[in-house]
Amino acid sequence: MTEIPPVLTVTAISTIGVTDVDDDNADSWLVIETAEQGQLLLNLPGPMYRAAVQSTELPADQPGPGRLALTEAEVTAYRAHIANLSRTDQGPSD
Repeated sequence: MTEIPPVLTVTAISTIGVTDVDDDNADSWLVIETAEQGQLLLNLPGPMYRAAVQSTELPADQPGPGRLALTEAEVTAYRAHIANLSRTDQGPSD
Protein backbone atom coordinates (compact mmCIF):
# COMPACT_ATOMS: atom_id res chain seq x y z
CA MET A 1 0.00 0.00 0.00
CA THR A 2 1.19 3.49 -0.74
CA GLU A 3 1.11 6.30 1.78
CA ILE A 4 -2.35 7.36 2.95
CA PRO A 5 -3.38 10.39 0.87
CA PRO A 6 -4.34 13.76 2.35
CA VAL A 7 -7.91 14.11 3.56
CA LEU A 8 -10.34 16.48 1.86
CA THR A 9 -13.50 17.35 3.77
CA VAL A 10 -16.35 17.73 1.27
CA THR A 11 -18.72 20.48 2.33
CA ALA A 12 -20.95 20.56 -0.79
CA ILE A 13 -21.38 18.74 -4.08
CA SER A 14 -23.20 19.42 -7.33
CA THR A 15 -23.53 17.32 -10.47
CA ILE A 16 -22.96 19.00 -13.81
CA GLY A 17 -24.08 15.91 -15.68
CA VAL A 18 -22.86 13.84 -18.58
CA THR A 19 -21.28 15.20 -21.72
CA ASP A 20 -23.55 13.07 -23.94
CA VAL A 21 -26.81 11.80 -22.44
CA ASP A 22 -27.19 9.19 -25.22
CA ASP A 23 -23.79 7.58 -24.50
CA ASP A 24 -23.62 5.17 -21.54
CA ASN A 25 -19.84 5.66 -21.40
CA ALA A 26 -19.88 9.47 -21.57
CA ASP A 27 -17.94 11.48 -19.01
CA SER A 28 -19.81 12.83 -16.00
CA TRP A 29 -18.82 16.01 -14.19
CA LEU A 30 -19.13 17.05 -10.55
CA VAL A 31 -18.18 20.17 -8.66
CA ILE A 32 -17.22 19.53 -5.06
CA GLU A 33 -16.40 22.10 -2.46
CA THR A 34 -13.86 21.18 0.18
CA ALA A 35 -12.87 22.89 3.39
CA GLU A 36 -9.21 22.56 2.42
CA GLN A 37 -9.13 23.39 -1.32
CA GLY A 38 -12.34 25.27 -2.15
CA GLN A 39 -14.16 24.13 -5.28
CA LEU A 40 -12.81 21.34 -7.46
CA LEU A 41 -14.17 20.25 -10.85
CA LEU A 42 -14.08 16.47 -11.16
CA ASN A 43 -14.22 14.62 -14.46
CA LEU A 44 -15.51 11.08 -13.98
CA PRO A 45 -14.78 9.32 -17.29
CA GLY A 46 -17.09 6.57 -18.50
CA PRO A 47 -17.96 4.08 -15.76
CA MET A 48 -16.36 6.17 -13.01
CA TYR A 49 -19.67 7.87 -12.16
CA ARG A 50 -21.36 4.51 -11.60
CA ALA A 51 -18.36 3.35 -9.57
CA ALA A 52 -18.64 6.47 -7.39
CA VAL A 53 -22.36 5.88 -6.83
CA GLN A 54 -21.80 2.19 -6.07
CA SER A 55 -18.88 2.86 -3.74
CA THR A 56 -21.20 3.51 -0.82
CA GLU A 57 -23.09 0.26 -1.38
CA LEU A 58 -20.47 -2.32 -2.41
CA PRO A 59 -17.72 -3.90 -0.31
CA ALA A 60 -14.36 -2.12 -0.56
CA ASP A 61 -12.66 -5.20 -2.03
CA GLN A 62 -15.14 -5.77 -4.85
CA PRO A 63 -13.57 -5.07 -8.26
CA GLY A 64 -15.43 -3.63 -11.21
CA PRO A 65 -15.21 -1.01 -13.94
CA GLY A 66 -13.71 2.14 -12.44
CA ARG A 67 -13.62 0.67 -8.92
CA LEU A 68 -10.54 0.75 -6.74
CA ALA A 69 -10.61 -2.64 -5.05
CA LEU A 70 -8.80 -2.34 -1.72
CA THR A 71 -7.03 -5.18 0.06
CA GLU A 72 -7.99 -6.10 3.61
CA ALA A 73 -4.69 -4.57 4.79
CA GLU A 74 -5.50 -1.29 3.02
CA VAL A 75 -9.01 -1.21 4.50
CA THR A 76 -7.55 -1.83 7.97
CA ALA A 77 -4.96 0.94 7.52
CA TYR A 78 -7.60 3.41 6.30
CA ARG A 79 -9.94 2.54 9.18
CA ALA A 80 -7.15 3.09 11.71
CA HIS A 81 -6.27 6.42 10.07
CA ILE A 82 -9.94 7.52 10.10
CA ALA A 83 -10.29 6.50 13.74
CA ASN A 84 -7.22 8.57 14.58
CA LEU A 85 -8.62 11.57 12.67
CA SER A 86 -11.93 11.19 14.51
CA ARG A 87 -10.17 11.18 17.88
CA THR A 88 -8.12 14.25 16.88
CA ASP A 89 -11.26 16.11 15.70
CA GLN A 90 -12.92 15.61 19.07
CA GLY A 91 -10.07 17.36 20.87
CA PRO A 92 -9.18 16.88 24.50
CA SER A 93 -12.05 15.93 26.75
CA ASP A 94 -12.70 17.76 29.99
